[in-house]
Amino acid sequence: MLDVTLEEVLDHAPAAVWAKLTDASAIADWLMPTEGFRPEVGARFRLKTRHLAPGGWVHAEILELDPPRRMVWAWSPAEKATPTTVTFELRPEPGDRTRLLLTHEGEIDAATGTMLRDGWPGRIELLRRLL
Repeated sequence: MLDVTLEEVLDHAPAAVWAKLTDASAIADWLMPTEGFRPEVGARFRLKTRHLAPGGWVHAEILELDPPRRMVWAWSPAEKATPTTVTFELRPEPGDRTRLLLTHEGEIDAATGTMLRDGWPGRIELLRRLL
């Protein structure tokens, strides 16, 4: 079982953070190169990985989109595997800052779960630097 929750306050306005979460070239910079990403509910896309998935691709779909507050992805390391859920929530903070809450939940094999649990903090740090 995967149950990752990260909460970070970023020194940028929600609109700036949202832009980095919903732009394919920015996602490539802080998370993984992406193919087919569009910020639309129902958009299916892939993320290129070296470690997480057989064949090198994570398969994903946007399940929810509420700009600039919330985005939910289905995330699967194999095309036919049951997806996990990645949720990005943004909340305004005083001083033109943003509270980012990231959750990644669902059933996944233990080795992949450990990689994701260990990997998300570094990805959020890359997002912080990109901003």
